[in-house]
Amino acid sequence: MDVVFKASDLEKRDRIINAALEEFSINDFEKASTNMIVKRAKVSKGLLYHYFSSKKELYDYLVEFVFITIGNSIKDKLDDMDSDFFVRIRDIAIIKMNIMQVYPKLYDFSVKLLREMSYEVLLEKSKAYNLDLFQKVYFENIDYTLFKEDIDVKRAMEIIRWTIEKFGENINFSEEKDMAYQVEEINKYMEILRKAFYK
Repeated sequence: MDVVFKASDLEKRDRIINAALEEFSINDFEKASTNMIVKRAKVSKGLLYHYFSSKKELYDYLVEFVFITIGNSIKDKLDDMDSDFFVRIRDIAIIKMNIMQVYPKLYDFSVKLLREMSYEVLLEKSKAYNLDLFQKVYFENIDYTLFKEDIDVKRAMEIIRWTIEKFGENINFSEEKDMAYQVEEINKYMEILRKAFYK
């Protein structure tokens, strides 16, 4: 499956991925409809089953796709990440927004997936895809001296991360609100938080 699907036309592949991400974001696994997926993707059901032998195989592919797509995108930039926590968080948000422009429902599917997945399974998936990124991204090579001395830095970092993640949940790219607009909005939130937590 994987080789055949990856060798298929990129535009068609993305249509299938996006249609499946949307369907599995809206419905749980049992209610998710392959008929709706092929309708949204504008492909035949035969073609879908040529790539994936079952709905379960398609779902498992999406789970792997989410972990690998987000993980690799961040991992590629890891060495160049700024030691300023605010810059780093903004850069990660921009990486995720770039992914969302190609796969708009990837974030919704990810959130649903993380809610449904037990900690043990999540840990297992992270190890399977070598994604020990959380620790590296949020804690390694951070310049903690930039933070005010009288605050709880760990909690401050969580507030910053939660704010930007919540912002990401509410993004809806449209012609009026493009990438430049979203980055400008993130910067406004960052400026408020920077004044609260930095010297």
